[in-house]
Amino acid sequence: MQTDPKIVTRPDQPYAAIALTVNQPEIGKYAPPLIDKVADWLKTQNSAPVGAPFFNYVQHLGGGRMVMHAGFPTQAVLAPSANVVTGTLPGGTYATLTHTGPYMELHEANMALRDWVYEQGRALAETKGNGGETEVTCLEIYHTDPGVDPSGQPVTEVTFRLAE
Repeated sequence: MQTDPKIVTRPDQPYAAIALTVNQPEIGKYAPPLIDKVADWLKTQNSAPVGAPFFNYVQHLGGGRMVMHAGFPTQAVLAPSANVVTGTLPGGTYATLTHTGPYMELHEANMALRDWVYEQGRALAETKGNGGETEVTCLEIYHTDPGVDPSGQPVTEVTFRLAE
């Protein structure tokens, strides 16, 4: 089950994350354990998350491969380490919806939001990297975990940064 998509404004948000390159079917195997690693790293920095964990799908490389970040929002931009990247998720206009249900349904929720964005005549905000790659901000924010929520259903916000 998901809410109707809507447009929201989000502020800049510092974050800490671990980056990985993965095939889409491998996300569930490799990305979730990184959340605990980032939380542990934050403790070593005398810092704590200031919001829910997220996955940010920053580059789609084709053939189902992507570069993604698994991390947390932080109070301020921290110094990165060998395996933790830090920075700021850009503020601006975002399309968003909330999905309540199994993680395996998130691909459909992402595609529904993407289709809605295009139906509205909008486009995703893209940034060209130094190597010519295109970077986007496509987030899944995990507000509840089925192991914590008595309903057994995770609540995930899917949100994409839009071109102005």
